[in-house]
Amino acid sequence: MSIASPLPTFYAQQMLGLHGRYGLTDNAKTLLRAYDDWKIGRIDQDELGRIVRMSTNMRAAITDTITKCAAAMRSRPAEIKNCVDIIQACTDILGLADRPPSVEGFPFLKLPAEVRRNVYEHLTLKSTSGIVATPKKSRCSCAAYTPPAFWPVRPLDMALAQASSKLRDEFLGFIYARYPFHFTCTCDLLYRLKANEFLRMTLNSVRVHWTGPESDKAFLVLAKCPMLKELDVIISKSTTSKLSKRETELRPWFTAQKPARITDALGMDELLLIRGLETVTVTHLLARQGARRSDEDRASMSALLNAKLKLPREEGSSESDSDKDDEMDM
Repeated sequence: MSIASPLPTFYAQQMLGLHGRYGLTDNAKTLLRAYDDWKIGRIDQDELGRIVRMSTNMRAAITDTITKCAAAMRSRPAEIKNCVDIIQACTDILGLADRPPSVEGFPFLKLPAEVRRNVYEHLTLKSTSGIVATPKKSRCSCAAYTPPAFWPVRPLDMALAQASSKLRDEFLGFIYARYPFHFTCTCDLLYRLKANEFLRMTLNSVRVHWTGPESDKAFLVLAKCPMLKELDVIISKSTTSKLSKRETELRPWFTAQKPARITDALGMDELLLIRGLETVTVTHLLARQGARRSDEDRASMSALLNAKLKLPREEGSSESDSDKDDEMDM
């Protein structure tokens, strides 16, 4: 049984001076080098075939090379072996060029998880400061988001999430767990958490402006986010535009009472039910976005939330929160 000897590499052909001896063109040398790269696995067959298909000069270089090798074989019989090797390479290149490209994509999901996460992070580098949930999905009358001058908002490229369901879940899971999400109001926070269960189950960091007529329901749902570790509550004068149920009932009987305190705001009791957080901050609304509260309100609220929201989660708390949420919806 005879074993066919492997074709000489492009480097070996250059060392023997075959390309110059046969008068091969630069395009022919490019193709032979690419053929050598394909044999060692540096490029795939689709890329090699694409090099030929994208240029008529490349295909013409193959026929020209075969013609020159045939002429060399007739004039110098000692060159038959080398010429046959080059002709065989040319026919292989033509065969790969005429073969239809593979419909299978790159096996991205077979890459190690660390490599895939690096790719996701590279795609979302422009959003490292946070992701703004805009435009609003809720139909409330709360003001739309106004970006600060020093933090321009850029759209996030979500094309990767449309490739496949498995890739979408992994990519979105990375985004939800990696970056803080900014919500314009509690109404929009409630809408998105209820509409997207995957977001609710994987959300890690939230910045939300405490305003809107559904703050109590929003904080109840937020308390059921199992992966939530960071919360930044943004307060403003509009935080007390909607008061808690108890305060609303008492107001008609205490008409001489001063303006509502921040502790009377709608959602205060529900906000204090959140547990298991690692980072809790309270910040002022930007001046260009609305009227700000006093520094005393911010400092006091920050101390209160840090004392309550960092307590460990209680077993069964999610079930009780769910029951309360269902009662409020009814």
